[in-house]
Amino acid sequence: MKTLISFLLLVSFGGLCSCELISNNEPKTELEKLPPITQEGKNTFGYLVNGEAIVVRNTMNITAIYQQDNLQLGGGVKNSDKDLDITIFPPYSQLEEFVSYDITKAAMYYNFYEGCYYELENTYEGYIRFSKIDRINYIISGTFEFSTVTANCDTVRITDGRFDVQYTP
Repeated sequence: MKTLISFLLLVSFGGLCSCELISNNEPKTELEKLPPITQEGKNTFGYLVNGEAIVVRNTMNITAIYQQDNLQLGGGVKNSDKDLDITIFPPYSQLEEFVSYDITKAAMYYNFYEGCYYELENTYEGYIRFSKIDRINYIISGTFEFSTVTANCDTVRITDGRFDVQYTP
C-alpha cells in the first residue's frame, strides 16, 4: 500500500513539475516570440509590427537576393497578409558589418488584409545593421527597424527586426 501511495505521489508531483516546465518555456511577451539573433544562416526572419510579433516560419516567404550589386531582403507571413521588403541601395560589395545603413525610402510594408500599402516613399525613418556578411558561404545576418505611413492607414512602426539568412548570389 505504501508503495502504491508513494507511486501516486511521485506521478502526481512529476505531472505538476512537467506542466510547470512547459508553461515556463512559452513566450511571455511579443518580443520573446521572435527568433533569436543568430549569425549562422539559419534562415530566420522576424519583427514586431506596432508591438505584434511576426515570425516567418516558411523559408519560401523569405527573400534574400544579391543581384547587380544590390541586396533585396524581405519576409512575410502570408496567412496574416503582412509582408515587408527592404532594398539596400548602397552597393552590396561596399556593405560592412556593424555599420547602420539608412533605409529611409528603401523599405516597404504591406498589409493586404487591411488594404494598406506602404511604398518606398512612405518610409520616413529606419536603419538596417549587418552583424554578419559572409560573401563565401552566402550568409547575411542583422537587425533593422523603420517607420512608415500612408493615407487612410495607421502609422506602422517595425521594431526589433532580425534576420539570419542564406542569400542567393
